[in-house]
Amino acid sequence: MLPLLLPAVPFLLWCMAAFYLLFFFLLWDRWQQDTAFRIPLLMAGLTFGLFYDAFVLALGAFLGDGLLLKTLSAPRYILHGALTPLLLAICAEALESSHTAQKVVGVLTALLMLAGAAAGCRARLKALKHAGITRFVLDGETTPKWVGGLLSALSVVPTLVLIACGLVLWKKKGEKELTLAGALMFFFAGIGPATGHMKENFLFSMFGELGLVSFLWRYIKKKTIAP
Repeated sequence: MLPLLLPAVPFLLWCMAAFYLLFFFLLWDRWQQDTAFRIPLLMAGLTFGLFYDAFVLALGAFLGDGLLLKTLSAPRYILHGALTPLLLAICAEALESSHTAQKVVGVLTALLMLAGAAAGCRARLKALKHAGITRFVLDGETTPKWVGGLLSALSVVPTLVLIACGLVLWKKKGEKELTLAGALMFFFAGIGPATGHMKENFLFSMFGELGLVSFLWRYIKKKTIAP
């Protein structure tokens, strides 16, 4: 299947960028209709980061490994580190936690966002040409090890929390969307390590992110807009 998929990677990336841009505006509009319901706003922030990621990767089909693409690629890691902790705040909202609990989660989320952004700023990048695009990836030799470790943890831990949160909602209310959103993220992110196709793991992970946005949008759509 990979030999058929790889030539289509540039096209797929442009489609993903368009998908995320559309959903960013849909989520923003949904939040404007009921500002007390904050999950659409939190998801809009996360979706913007996914849009930027897909957009810059898609540009790699046209731009070489020069300064322009490298400069555009640096914010990918800053946004990744800064925005993935928003999943924790989404969980707190979905569980309808107490005001105090939401404040605690809000402070924790903010601290993790700052730490993630700082890690992204310290990332050192190198060019990799594969699947019809040039993209800048973490340079393991020059990037501080804590940076890679923290960015990985900020991908895995919020996803596991999302799955756990979803299981609670599934049991209590029959709402399975959060569990499926997190499970798809976790499953697709593990395909590369499990199969040895690490060069393609960025693409597998992006399919998981499509599932994340799609199922969280389904969850949001089920919620009644406040009068």
